[in-house]
Amino acid sequence: MKFDNIIIGGGLSGLTCGIKLAMAGKKTAIISAGQGSLHFSSGSIDLLGYDAQGNVVEQPLEAIKDIESTHPYAKIGVERVGLLAKETQQILNDAGIKFQGDYEKNHFRLTPLGMLKPAWLTLSEYATAVQLTELDWKEVAIINICGFVDLPIDFLKRGLENLGTKCNVIPLRLTSAKERRNSPSEVRATNLGKMFETQEAFDELIEKLKELDIHEEVVLIPAVVGLNENKADIIQREIGKRVRLVATLPPSLGGVRIQTLLRRRFTSLGGIFLNGDVVNGGVIKDGKLLNVKTNNLPDEELVADHYVLATGSFKSRGLVSNYNKVSEPIFNLDIDALAERKDWTKDNVFEAQPYWSFGVATDNHFNVKKEGHVLSNFYAIGSVLSGHNAIKQGDGTGVSVISAMAVADNILK
Repeated sequence: MKFDNIIIGGGLSGLTCGIKLAMAGKKTAIISAGQGSLHFSSGSIDLLGYDAQGNVVEQPLEAIKDIESTHPYAKIGVERVGLLAKETQQILNDAGIKFQGDYEKNHFRLTPLGMLKPAWLTLSEYATAVQLTELDWKEVAIINICGFVDLPIDFLKRGLENLGTKCNVIPLRLTSAKERRNSPSEVRATNLGKMFETQEAFDELIEKLKELDIHEEVVLIPAVVGLNENKADIIQREIGKRVRLVATLPPSLGGVRIQTLLRRRFTSLGGIFLNGDVVNGGVIKDGKLLNVKTNNLPDEELVADHYVLATGSFKSRGLVSNYNKVSEPIFNLDIDALAERKDWTKDNVFEAQPYWSFGVATDNHFNVKKEGHVLSNFYAIGSVLSGHNAIKQGDGTGVSVISAMAVADNILK
């Protein structure tokens, strides 16, 4: 099979890159092993949350000017990062994903633990704040759905009270949720999300909320509604109170929705999505990747003009390690990593760990390297890239979409 482009990995970076290429009329295939890391996301996309000293960043583009030269943003350039961020917002909007936020100034998303963290974009119905030190509301009602254990209510309440917001926790018993629960581990955000897609369960939720005597400014509900669309606005209209959702512990309903809508947008543009398949190798010759093979199509060579690696980091096995080295498991590409295993981690678990910044080595155009040689038609994007610390800098999803957009541009040019 012949394509213009083959993308290996169907997560946030792979789908963003694929959409931009498909929008340009390019025949593009995405080969995805399965569930991406979006299922663990917060419902937000972070451009740059913290500087090298750990200080909160309010204006990401200004802070990017001082970023280390190895960072993917430095390879792109601050002006181009701004342009690509603006274009990314439009692509996400066209896919039906409604966000709040802007790339020029961070806002602050509310975490399940009641803390505020900087973000670039957050799903429109999720709870956010303009300032790091306080919410916009002085009193909130927190709806505690009985049987749902993936929102740590006590931590959330304490965190909000530390921000100066008075909290009233209201238990809510739902017949539909009780019927679905066979064990304490079964009622997860995605379970409830699927349940509330049925009209009967959603109607019960609204009726139970209407029965409550709520005097607070805002009603906070766990993000267990809206698997396919924003349903918080419907609840808000029905109960006559301002409603905001709070991200839960994984799995993430918002992340599932983002991935679903991006995949739907990609295929609507003519993209080919090969789900549940794994690339197991390819032929590299004369500085180019000539083809790839997969587990499900062992007798078929998949050929393209350009290839993009979007397999993620250690969590998704885009990178692997043993006692001797860190490696990229499919093509054995060059890796930027410390040679000595003893240097990969620090004793203090709260320090930034060196291995977080390991990744595939690329040139300034994100072309990958093998045995020191650049492969001219093979690129890497997203968290498989080296040179940044997503946990310390709060830039993981931002690097995913911005590098994806940059590589799509490079291919199209």
